[in-house]
Amino acid sequence: MRWVEAAEERAPAGAGHFTMRSISMSRMFRRAPGLIAGAMAVACAGLAGTTASAQEDLSPEMAAAASSKARSSGSKSKKDDLPKFEKVGEGYEKVVSTTDGANPLYTLYVREKDGQMLAELPRNLERQKLFIATTITGGIGANTHIQWGDTYAYWKKFGDRLALMQSELATRSTGDDESKISLDEQFTDRVILDVPIVAKGENGGYVIDMDDLLLGNARSFYGPLASGVNKRLATIAKAKAFPQNVEIAFTAPVAANQNRLTTFHYSISVLPERTGYKPREADYRVGFFVTAYNDLAKVPDDSTWTRYINRWNLEKADPKLSMSPPKEPIVFYISDTTPIRYRRYVREGILEWNKAFEKVGIVNAVEVYQQDARTGAHMDKDPEDRRYNFYVWNSNGAGFAIGPSRVDPRTGQIIDADVVMNDGWIRFAAAQWQRVLPQQAMENFGPETLAWLDQHPELDPRIRLLPSAERVEALRQRRLELAQGGRPFGGHPAASGDPRFIGDDPYDGLDGRISQINGYCAMADDRGMDLAMARLGLLPIMGKGNGEGDMLDGAPEWFVGAVIKDVTMHEIGHTLGLRHNFIASTIYTMDEINSAKMKGQAFTGSVMDYNAVNIQYGDLGTEQAAYFMPTIGPYDYWAIRYGYAQSDKELKDILAESTDPTHVYATDEDTFGPDPRARRRDMGKDALDFERSMMQLVQDLRKEIVDRVLEEGDSYQKVRDAYGTTLGIHFRAVSNAANWVGGTYLNRDRVGDADRNPNEPVDVDLQRQALEFVINNAFNDEAFGLTPELLAKMGLDKWWGSMPQSLLFADPPFEVHDTILGIQSVAMTMLLNPTTLKRVYDNEYRTPADDDAVTLPEVLFGVTDAAWSELDTRSDRRYTEREPMISSLRRNLQRENLDRLIDLTMPGALTGAAAKPVQTLAAFKLRELDEKIESALKRADSKIDAYTLAHLSDAHVRIGKALDAVYIYNADEIGSRGPSGGPFGRPVNR
Repeated sequence: MRWVEAAEERAPAGAGHFTMRSISMSRMFRRAPGLIAGAMAVACAGLAGTTASAQEDLSPEMAAAASSKARSSGSKSKKDDLPKFEKVGEGYEKVVSTTDGANPLYTLYVREKDGQMLAELPRNLERQKLFIATTITGGIGANTHIQWGDTYAYWKKFGDRLALMQSELATRSTGDDESKISLDEQFTDRVILDVPIVAKGENGGYVIDMDDLLLGNARSFYGPLASGVNKRLATIAKAKAFPQNVEIAFTAPVAANQNRLTTFHYSISVLPERTGYKPREADYRVGFFVTAYNDLAKVPDDSTWTRYINRWNLEKADPKLSMSPPKEPIVFYISDTTPIRYRRYVREGILEWNKAFEKVGIVNAVEVYQQDARTGAHMDKDPEDRRYNFYVWNSNGAGFAIGPSRVDPRTGQIIDADVVMNDGWIRFAAAQWQRVLPQQAMENFGPETLAWLDQHPELDPRIRLLPSAERVEALRQRRLELAQGGRPFGGHPAASGDPRFIGDDPYDGLDGRISQINGYCAMADDRGMDLAMARLGLLPIMGKGNGEGDMLDGAPEWFVGAVIKDVTMHEIGHTLGLRHNFIASTIYTMDEINSAKMKGQAFTGSVMDYNAVNIQYGDLGTEQAAYFMPTIGPYDYWAIRYGYAQSDKELKDILAESTDPTHVYATDEDTFGPDPRARRRDMGKDALDFERSMMQLVQDLRKEIVDRVLEEGDSYQKVRDAYGTTLGIHFRAVSNAANWVGGTYLNRDRVGDADRNPNEPVDVDLQRQALEFVINNAFNDEAFGLTPELLAKMGLDKWWGSMPQSLLFADPPFEVHDTILGIQSVAMTMLLNPTTLKRVYDNEYRTPADDDAVTLPEVLFGVTDAAWSELDTRSDRRYTEREPMISSLRRNLQRENLDRLIDLTMPGALTGAAAKPVQTLAAFKLRELDEKIESALKRADSKIDAYTLAHLSDAHVRIGKALDAVYIYNADEIGSRGPSGGPFGRPVNR
């Protein structure tokens, strides 16, 4: 009998990489065969005992055979010791997947009735280098079809068991034989798992139980998510056997996945020893993912690392031609799940990169084909098959896209890439603004500030920006986490991801691997906010009528199509080896971006940035270019030239262009650094111009929200959600502006590149403008555009069981004071966190004394003076509780500022060299503030309203107590947050 599935022609082999640190023993055996043989006999006997569990789910005949052989482990097996395949393979059908009768890599046999599978391995199995690519193809929602992990491995026989070994590639030697022998003794290969040999196959190869290997050991490949696989209910989802690879998938309930049916796919292929590929050294000035290893044959220590860029083996078919087609093109297949209405824009986004490859003399380097279930075109190809590159569309509620690749860990050669587009961002609900705000607030904080927030959780944006119904519980959970021990680097996501698996942590794919990949990307999520703005009515206010052209998913088709093409270009760039470039949006001014000559051109340096939607509004003028990048940028062309130039002789001249202003580069790890240009969602050489434009737009939209979003029969929640969307844009502008205070420009130059320093403080005028922008748009009531009329229209529909609990427990009326105070508090944190204050302090010293510089007093006092500006105004008018001297929003702001000042005067509030100056300055400012409050109280008589009078009186008492306690040991709990401190109080040290 034969089990035939999707027969196809054989395809060429590729190459691959692994994700975990590995080790190699081969030279140990060569050096001391007698000693090792004796030791291995003992080791194998123990090995059989430790892996007995692997036999639990074997069929009775296989278990008997394996048990018999385990007893003789350690002795050299004989050909006749293994059971005959005819007996073991009874009831199994052979899998045939090719039409030409070619021998497959593994001969597969399946027994569908109980989900059993056998594989006969080739006789030369120990000489084959395997690439095992894993993907979950069903049962995990948004992460379905995302490349999960991969392993570079080989089989090694121990008695009558086969061990899957992972090669050590992180530490190598390119030196003499003695160096290589020494390294092989120290850095040995790792055993991933081992399985019994159950029979000798028809072709003379060893037969193993594949469901035992791939399901029984699923945790070895998929980690904790594969815990509790129910093999009793497992079925074979796929079994294909080709000359250079096998494609195998099992579906089973998994306890760790709520017993959902989960499909685990394995693409197992052979990596040839020689591919003709020549690795290319990485350079710090150009942003590629890298394959890195420590070469201990090199000296000195600081140069022992070898880094190759990750790229495809893309060569001219005819090197003599100036413009030649490729020897092997990069081929992408658009999955049949991609909606027909979007396919055009996806295709355009993929093919756009051919323009860059033409600059290195290769035409049609990238090809695109459409998989189509209606016609059957390319339906025999699986996205998980390592031989095929796919663009997969998932319909779900998740708002992200990702473009990872698989890489040969020996050389950096990309051998497979798949983009997965989750379309939740297209359906981005305006109600998601409360989820977006904390993300935006946190993404530019480094480890120092995160560790400080751990000690001050009441200031953490992830808590302060939560709805009140969730805030107290979130604070309690945070304290429980901290009580269990500290987190490395303050819990920064760059230090907390799992390097083996991708897609769930912001810096996945960058650390803990031999070969970096794009393991996380949030660009599509950003575009969801842009689409929400378009649906809110962004376009009509700019003179673009909604009736202009066809509508697509609630917005003009030309707008939605441009977004999809933009996101596609970005993700395809990742699959070509390119990292994010978060400084590319700053190369042109807003006037240049929206000039007539820029029509149809790239208006930023790269599609690898999270470019903000290009909006020219208000004082910036009326000329409007494309909203989204219509094509790849000048940096993209340059980076592709470096990566894919056909001769290494060209590289020096290409790198000489690194100082071209359009080739500037900064990536993920720069976003929590001091350079304010290296940020997400900004735009323009002077980013503050763009943020001012966005604030003008937001203010105008808020005046017309009710008329814009409500139609007959609509829910009033649309008004609440629309305002929340404007609040997200508002907060983004404040967040981006705050980064300029204490900023330093970073240049990636090498000596001789340009006449400039690697570090240059940001212009003082820009820093002061940024400080003023944050204050004006976060501290003043008018900035939020709230009126009684608007608040009265903000409704909330509640559907128990089909909505987030945070909304279920929320009050239907909009939480004015909690929401605004949360934003004001976070804005203050952005300015007065230890990292920003340290940068301001350090920049003072870096600046010559006769040059102007922003100082610590300027920042600290400026924030305080802006918060308490009412005390500088004298008025003869009489205030009432309905028209108070200090509004309720401003009183909240002042209490928040007073809490900060009191905290900063206390021992241990900050660490580092700036801590003491900040402490003394805060105490000085408290005294000055107290004098102003005392003066206001003296002239109060009956003109000040009760709210303001009580507020100022309380502040006066608290300042007095704080100043008395400044030098009392361990008295840092005297602010309003301690000792009891209400819901945000910190426990007192006793």
